[in-house]
Amino acid sequence: MKIKAFTLIGFLLVLAPCSAQVRSTITEIREELFYTDFDLDKCNEFYKKLAAFKQETPNIAAYEASAMALVAKHSWNPITKISSIREAMKLMSDAVNKDQTNLEIRFLRLYIENSLPDYLGMKDNIEEDKKAILSNIQWLDTSDLNADIVKYILNYMSSAVTCTTEEIKIIQARLL
Repeated sequence: MKIKAFTLIGFLLVLAPCSAQVRSTITEIREELFYTDFDLDKCNEFYKKLAAFKQETPNIAAYEASAMALVAKHSWNPITKISSIREAMKLMSDAVNKDQTNLEIRFLRLYIENSLPDYLGMKDNIEEDKKAILSNIQWLDTSDLNADIVKYILNYMSSAVTCTTEEIKIIQARLL
C-alpha cells in the first residue's frame, strides 16, 4: 500500500512541473495575442512560434489556428488566403472537438468566424459558440484567464454585432 502511495506521489511530482510549464506557456501565448498589435512580421513570428510546439493541447491548437488566420489576413494571394483560412478553421474545429466546454477556444473560433467575409461561407459555428459562451459565461474565470482577457471577451460579446439585446443584458450582468 505504501509503495502505491509513494508511486502516486512521485508521479504527481513529475507531472507538476509539466503542468506549470504548459500553464506558463499558454499564459505567454495569450498575452502575445491579446496585447500585441499584429503586423505581417509579428503574425509570422507568432505563427512560427506556435507551430513549433510539440506539446499539442486544445488551447495551443486554437491559438495556432488564430495565428494561421492572422497570417492569412495579410496574404496578398487570394488562393493562399482561402486555403490558409480553411486550414485554420479545421485546426480550430479540432481544438473545439477536443475540449468542447472550453470557452476560450469557443471565443477564438467565434471571433475568427465573425471576422470572415460572408462570401467565404465559413461562419457555420457562430451561433453554436455564442450559445456555449452565453450558457456558461459565469465560468469565465479570471484566475485562469487574465482579468483583462475576460473583460475583452465580455466586451466583444456585448457588442450589437455579436449578440442580441437580450444576450447583451446577460453579458452586462456578468461585467458588474
